[in-house]
Amino acid sequence: MIRDLLFFFSVVLNQAVINGIESQCIMLSEINFSDCYQDLSKEYYCSLTQEQQIWLQYLWKAALQDRSKPIRKRREIRTWSLKELSTFFRALNELKNDTTVKPNKYDTLALVHSNRTLCSAHRGSNFLGWHRVYLLLFETAIRQQDNSVTLPYWDSVLDNQNITDPRHTVIFTDQFLGNGDGIVNSGPFKHWRDINNCPLQRQVSRINHTKLPSPDIINIIENDIKVRYVADVIDHLGKAEQKLTIEGQHNLPHEWIGGTMDILNSSARDPAFILHHAFIDYVWEKFRQKQERLGENPEFYPPLGKTSETDKYNLTAFHTANRIMDCFPWMENKDGYRSNYVGILYEYEESPKCPNCGKSKYLICSHELKRCIGIVPTDSVDGGLPTWALIIIIFVIVVVVGVVLVCVFKFHSKIGYTRL
Repeated sequence: MIRDLLFFFSVVLNQAVINGIESQCIMLSEINFSDCYQDLSKEYYCSLTQEQQIWLQYLWKAALQDRSKPIRKRREIRTWSLKELSTFFRALNELKNDTTVKPNKYDTLALVHSNRTLCSAHRGSNFLGWHRVYLLLFETAIRQQDNSVTLPYWDSVLDNQNITDPRHTVIFTDQFLGNGDGIVNSGPFKHWRDINNCPLQRQVSRINHTKLPSPDIINIIENDIKVRYVADVIDHLGKAEQKLTIEGQHNLPHEWIGGTMDILNSSARDPAFILHHAFIDYVWEKFRQKQERLGENPEFYPPLGKTSETDKYNLTAFHTANRIMDCFPWMENKDGYRSNYVGILYEYEESPKCPNCGKSKYLICSHELKRCIGIVPTDSVDGGLPTWALIIIIFVIVVVVGVVLVCVFKFHSKIGYTRL
């Protein structure tokens, strides 16, 4: 009860800071997909400068040459050692501070995921392949800071459970990605600001009905033999079908984390984006492996884009197979479905399973749910109180002392009056 109350006060105080102090911050608005269809050109688009796009092409060439033996393996981040975490976070901060590409290399990559590029990167067939290419560029840039690093993934399904409060996941503690209750002022990315001078901010689970990806739906995507075509798992139909797709499930953590991640235009500015999308790529790879077992061709690209009669748009033109891939002009949309990435450049370790849950102290095997779930071990709880908690405590002390002093003053005044 006390913890929930403090969490509530933290959100209120952080929101006050966001609304009050950050007057120089220019918040991005969400993309309106109806604009893609009605007003915007269907041709290739990228909001980067020529210099930045040249750097992206250089990164891609480096990515194709970056082959290690054994093949580097992307693993669930809670199975990492403290040294691996520290190395990864340091490399990300070095990327943020590397200004050899303006404004810096991290923000240049984050800027790719914005504006009209989102018309082709979301709500259609290209969502899966475009983000695979994008993640590989991010991974290559990070590895150029430290080549011992491989992208981790955050299996958010492990935090969708009714045993503990998912708001308290270890992912959003100082040891991992920092706090999730407003402006990020703890952890490895504290005090980060983007190119619009906005602080990194989160509002984890601030909407009660917002949930994390469903273990049942993810299991269907990965294992149900009736779900075998790309058309079954991409978002191109109505809202009822959307939640059964990879992109539909992908939307949930964006909303659940909130803040910077909740707006597609700004979401890549939070490093949580990388971990989240690495998991989405993992789910897609599991689906592709199922396709191969069933005799389907995982390289087959269906030109499907979302159509909405309510919002009056049709995104099919942005998702055609031979269209130049936005921001990656050396590729066509269909090239994101090639089979020469996973298994050649990198591969995935299975998400932790019972009974040992990857031997992670941040996961336990739930006999009730019959799967691994996330926990926060006692030795991961920060020793000191956060600033907002100290403010509340000081405020309460001041109020109590004030009340006591008033009572004492009134008591002495009454005694003096009686003596007279």
